[in-house]
Amino acid sequence: MRHAGKTSASRGKLYIPSTNRLLIQQPSIYIRDSMRGMYDNTPLQEADNTGVMKTAHWFVDGAIFTHLDTDAFMIGRNKAQSANGEHLVSVHRFVSGHMRGRLGDLSMDRDPGAVYMIDLSARVECVQRRSVMQNIFFPKAALGFHPDRHPPLVKFPRTHPLGRLINAQFAQLYDGLLGAHELDLDCFDQFVACLKLAMGANPNDGNLREKARAALFDQICRYIERNLQNWDLSVGLILRNFGVSRASLYRLFDHRGGVRQYISDRRLLSAVLDLAGRPLKRGDVSGAAEKWGFSSNANFNRAVRRAYGVTPGTLVETPAPDLGLFSDTRSAVDLHWRGEALRHRRSAANLAQMAPPP
Repeated sequence: MRHAGKTSASRGKLYIPSTNRLLIQQPSIYIRDSMRGMYDNTPLQEADNTGVMKTAHWFVDGAIFTHLDTDAFMIGRNKAQSANGEHLVSVHRFVSGHMRGRLGDLSMDRDPGAVYMIDLSARVECVQRRSVMQNIFFPKAALGFHPDRHPPLVKFPRTHPLGRLINAQFAQLYDGLLGAHELDLDCFDQFVACLKLAMGANPNDGNLREKARAALFDQICRYIERNLQNWDLSVGLILRNFGVSRASLYRLFDHRGGVRQYISDRRLLSAVLDLAGRPLKRGDVSGAAEKWGFSSNANFNRAVRRAYGVTPGTLVETPAPDLGLFSDTRSAVDLHWRGEALRHRRSAANLAQMAPPP
């Protein structure tokens, strides 16, 4: 890592020179090309959009740091992109905005207030709203992440002592990068050590009651995700399947607006994902509305407008990109990402050695 700045064998701050960073501002429609080696990104039209995407990338041995300020878009990952990310995890947080999506029958919802880790070999479908997101890409080996032992999505909440520390260290790292292009090596070493420690323990542990509630909530969310097209899905059906009281169920979903609202939100997200996955043709909007249980096109239109501020037909209308001015810049970003993906495989051992043991 020390090739990019100070050579001190102890701690200090590592200045990241211009040769190891990219700062880009361009129209939001180019989100589809910004990290195409890792993701399929489809711009979504939303009332809060600004039309501008701002990205910053800092490249160091064994890690890539990104800061993304962007309009709404849909995220997918195909088989080739999953293969590109098979050796990587993404450790990230939302400064503003949020993401809603799925990995199989696992809810992939992410909000401000926590740091998340996701396995980049996982196939995902997500909608990310207008947001500011910060992301660190690590080799799995550097953190001791093993797909056979760890879930594809791990949450480090501020409500847990170790989670509070991880969140504070994450913020400190980005304060230095955004302020002076400096990486605080003391903080980085501690951050890696805390992540490694968390991978050996449940980061959501507080007490047995909290752990049981979290596990129950996850299982109910999975059940709902599998049954979104079961029109008999109801509070009563969930109560019968999980044997919880109505009051307990309502408390579990209070932060999501209630159980019924959560089910409606997941069906709306599923319809939006269907529409965003391909160019729209006549009948697609009404087809998605019917498929996901909306009683009429009017109700579906109102639901989309409430959630996104636009109609379903304009949600995924994206002008054909004019490569023009930005083609060289986007090619440079893609080249860096492809090169760094290869370098990750070679430098995983170096980063693992640099980080202190948990």
